[in-house]
Amino acid sequence: MTSSKQGPLLCVLLCVGSGCAGADGLEDVQEAPSEAGAPSEAGALGPLIPFHKDAVHAGFFWDPLGRPKILFWMRPSEYRGTDLADPTVEPIGELRESFRQIVYGGFRFSDTLERSVLSRIKDDIARENTLVFDLTHPDAFANRGKYDVRELDDADFAMNADAFYDRGSSAGLGYNLFCAGNTTLTDGRWLVVGGHDKSGNQGTRKLNIFDPLTETWVHRTAAPVKAAYDVDPSFRFPELHPNALDERNTDPPAPSDMRYQRWYPTAVTLPDGKVLLLSGSDQDSSVGPDEAPATKVRQVVPEIYDPATDRTVALENARKLLPMYPRSFVVQTGRHKDDWKVAVVAEVQPPLPTDLRPYDPFQYNGNTYLLDVRAALADRRRGEPGERHWRLVDRADFAHESGASAAMFELDDDGQPLSQRIALFGGDAGDGDDVAAVEMIDFSERRPRWRRQGELVRPATQNNAVVLPNGRVLIVGGRGGPPGGERVSTLEYQLFDPDSGHIETVAKTTVPRHDHSTLQLAPDGSVYSMGGNRVDLAPEDDTLGVPVLQVYKPAYMFMGSRPVIERAPEEISYRRSFEVKLDAPCRSAGSVAILRTDPVTHNWSWGNRYVKLSFDRTSRCNLKVHAPASGATAPGGNYLLFVLDDRGVPSEAKRVRVGE
Repeated sequence: MTSSKQGPLLCVLLCVGSGCAGADGLEDVQEAPSEAGAPSEAGALGPLIPFHKDAVHAGFFWDPLGRPKILFWMRPSEYRGTDLADPTVEPIGELRESFRQIVYGGFRFSDTLERSVLSRIKDDIARENTLVFDLTHPDAFANRGKYDVRELDDADFAMNADAFYDRGSSAGLGYNLFCAGNTTLTDGRWLVVGGHDKSGNQGTRKLNIFDPLTETWVHRTAAPVKAAYDVDPSFRFPELHPNALDERNTDPPAPSDMRYQRWYPTAVTLPDGKVLLLSGSDQDSSVGPDEAPATKVRQVVPEIYDPATDRTVALENARKLLPMYPRSFVVQTGRHKDDWKVAVVAEVQPPLPTDLRPYDPFQYNGNTYLLDVRAALADRRRGEPGERHWRLVDRADFAHESGASAAMFELDDDGQPLSQRIALFGGDAGDGDDVAAVEMIDFSERRPRWRRQGELVRPATQNNAVVLPNGRVLIVGGRGGPPGGERVSTLEYQLFDPDSGHIETVAKTTVPRHDHSTLQLAPDGSVYSMGGNRVDLAPEDDTLGVPVLQVYKPAYMFMGSRPVIERAPEEISYRRSFEVKLDAPCRSAGSVAILRTDPVTHNWSWGNRYVKLSFDRTSRCNLKVHAPASGATAPGGNYLLFVLDDRGVPSEAKRVRVGE
């Protein structure tokens, strides 16, 4: 069935993942081409796939058998839904006041976040709030071809329920990872930085690690409040439960902790395998719900995490007052291995506010800096407060706060960068005004400068972007409008061409995606749109909203045969060429690209980057591909390797590990 909201165009019969036949034996589901044109011109947006929790944070990992899966979580990630909600109350359950008083210390439930735990799909409330989605499960993408979340029911959610399983508290998670920073380490493990202590702007010092090989969380000191809840979840013995307003009971000291508590921090995997930790906010929750907002601080001290020692070092000498989740990118600044810096976009605009109570009281400008991390670490005055080792590069017209971004690199035969382009899409101008502006800078230029590109269809913050294998950027979702006025959701899927700066609409959805939505490039070249607060998915009646996945297949998936990678290495070493063999018959190879696969959240693509590699064709079906020269352009870790033919049609990806 195709929703009438998809327009009058004919549908194309295609399977979505492995869900061509559902539990009740349905035939192939239909996908609707966009209103922009036929699938071979604009791609096609598939029907809604039931998702069993909100994917606020989400990313790919591979288990020991090489099977791709998605780990995702929502708030509160260390509990299951029934811990804070009574599912028996109709129609969507009811939040438990006892949980709020004892576990949250009286801090209020959020009208969108905890309420998103509630659902008319009652079986889903009982799940943990951290789940894994197994893409290889035979029912993973089963659906009935619906395009309206209001039409989904229990039978729809039962079709693929077995493809999702718990990986929160039962797998060792003891902390709330909501609004944490995320990145992957060079060995493929996930590093989750800081997080959420009861309420907005209240951070934690914890560094949590997920190990894909065991699908468990590395042990951290148990928080007394969570430990007491596990013993007495019914609160029958109040004397067992410690005071949740004492932060030693929610964020107990541990050797692996950061020095500073952080909520909305950024984590950047560096070329040497360490991780740069930036910004984040915190409040003193011990003073209680009414007074905590007045104690708000924005952390100005970067830290460096070393996975080899599981410890951090604070860079007191490199202080900088930045936005929450500052957009930050490793860039190469010379031809040698150690010639790299971290580009950071936007900083707090003076004068500083006197009232800290608003959610985000700061204003921002588009100042763009290079942080010399290696020099800051080597500085003998590293422990002295200062604002050293930052160099101003240029100033963007707008701060693009809470807007999407994309990193696109192209390398030569020696693995050196020909271009290092960063694009920013919409967001907040820095003063509360939403913008449609797109700006791009190339850090390979002698004097990098921000340049305006085409504009989005409307102003929008909280949008998401992914770079496709062909180097174009898909932008999805967002919401914008005048300060104090009605904010409009962007339902269009937009495609940005970094070579021309042109933006075109390629599809339109019925599902608003903005706050807490996520977007991921899949190994087959399609794009998964997930997340968004459940209460926003059917705004006229939030009891009807349910989490859903929607798969967009770009036009290149409708252009006939695709290249097939018959053989490629599992590991790629810097400065060395590697062989890729294609299946016959082989069209002329047009390009080769690797794309890093980091988890995403809050409209921020983290370490994800597109790296176009140089290659030579050694025979009809064999390519000699030139690897990056160093981690400055391709930080170590997991990447998707794509080969594209001369039409720009990509193969399905092979997962490769890039490193020394």
